Amino acid sequence: MIRLKRRKFNSYIGLAALSPFPLFTVGSSSRADIPRKKGAKVVVVGGGWSGLSIAKYLKKENSYLDVILVERRKSFFSLPLSNLWLTGLLPHSSLNYRFEDAAKMGGYQYFNAEVSELDQAKKRIETNRGWINYDILVLAPGIEYEYDSIGVNNLNAISVLKETFPAGFVSVEEQHIILKQLDNFKKGLFILTAPAGIYRCAASPYERACLIAALFQKRKVKGKVLLIDPREKPAVNGEGFLSAFKDLYRNTLEYKPSTVVEGVDPFNKILKTGFDEIKFDGGAIYPSTRAARMIERFGFNDLDNQQGEANIDPFYYNVLGKESIYITGDCRPMPFSKSASVANSEGRYVAKVIVAKLRGKTAEWVSPESVCYSMVNATDEKAILSRTLYKFDKKTKSWMFDPESRSYNTANKTLGNDAYDWGRRNFVKFFGKTNF
Repeated sequence: MIRLKRRKFNSYIGLAALSPFPLFTVGSSSRADIPRKKGAKVVVVGGGWSGLSIAKYLKKENSYLDVILVERRKSFFSLPLSNLWLTGLLPHSSLNYRFEDAAKMGGYQYFNAEVSELDQAKKRIETNRGWINYDILVLAPGIEYEYDSIGVNNLNAISVLKETFPAGFVSVEEQHIILKQLDNFKKGLFILTAPAGIYRCAASPYERACLIAALFQKRKVKGKVLLIDPREKPAVNGEGFLSAFKDLYRNTLEYKPSTVVEGVDPFNKILKTGFDEIKFDGGAIYPSTRAARMIERFGFNDLDNQQGEANIDPFYYNVLGKESIYITGDCRPMPFSKSASVANSEGRYVAKVIVAKLRGKTAEWVSPESVCYSMVNATDEKAILSRTLYKFDKKTKSWMFDPESRSYNTANKTLGNDAYDWGRRNFVKFFGKTNF
């Protein structure tokens, strides 16, 4: 039996309403109204980049599979590229698509519902619109924030942070709050933070700092962007970002490396570090992340993993000891980038694993690939790039970067165009169209 400290348990209950996958929901005793089809049934929970990729490639690998994507949202909004929307380089419509279009394009079924329970014995999930049985279950519920990591434990303070100075890496609603701040920001200090540990989209806080600084310059805002980072230098493309900070935004952007956030008072707009207290006027405060609590609630988390990530086979993604349940995307424990490109390539591989498993075979492991473009010059639309592959060292039993990984730190227009092309290709691939 797993015992939780009372403070931690209470915080889980309090955070339920703030989670993209709430801890407790009311289910139904009836079967979900989903057309029954022939073939093994694979249910994918979560319609982020990982879930979309797996659902699509499962049908591509084996068109006879009955694939159902369960997602509580009706529309998909791409957080990758959203920094460009926040700062006026892309319209909102370019990142907004319908899950129904993705299902039609991929040949699978989309079911708009919220998962509440899992019955492993009966091999079915419970949703607010009925239960669904499965032969294979894939859980890809994404991340949640861990506000303890920045010294914020009070539930009221957490709510105010999320509603006023959100990180912007879980929902489109957060993005709209940040956009409203930027539209109304006239002067003062706009604060950004990069989290400790592995977090969603490693380059994004640095790209966001550049683009907001460029926006302030364009609008002649009497203010400054302050980016606080616990690392000695940016998590990726350090040379490229530091050059942009110095050469393009010297008077508009301040970078504070090796600085840990120890507390935030959202009521009085004060952020505390180990060195000082900083009064701010606006911002997007990004705490550390953890796997969605759905993983822990169902008992699939690794008890030794500080970010609540899943206890799975690192090469085949199935929960250890459970051959019919897979966990992917931001909830997996391997130290791969939590990026859309990794989720995409990873999803293609996991689909092969599942199809091979159903045929009584195994798939050869393939490294996921992280392709991360960062727009650092908004005026000329110039970007830098990090391209990463991984490998497992059998001697040390540890993951490392493949020697073929590369960083391109000289910002140029070609990479800027490639960043837009990345979005267009993927939106056409998953939704059958692009809106820009």
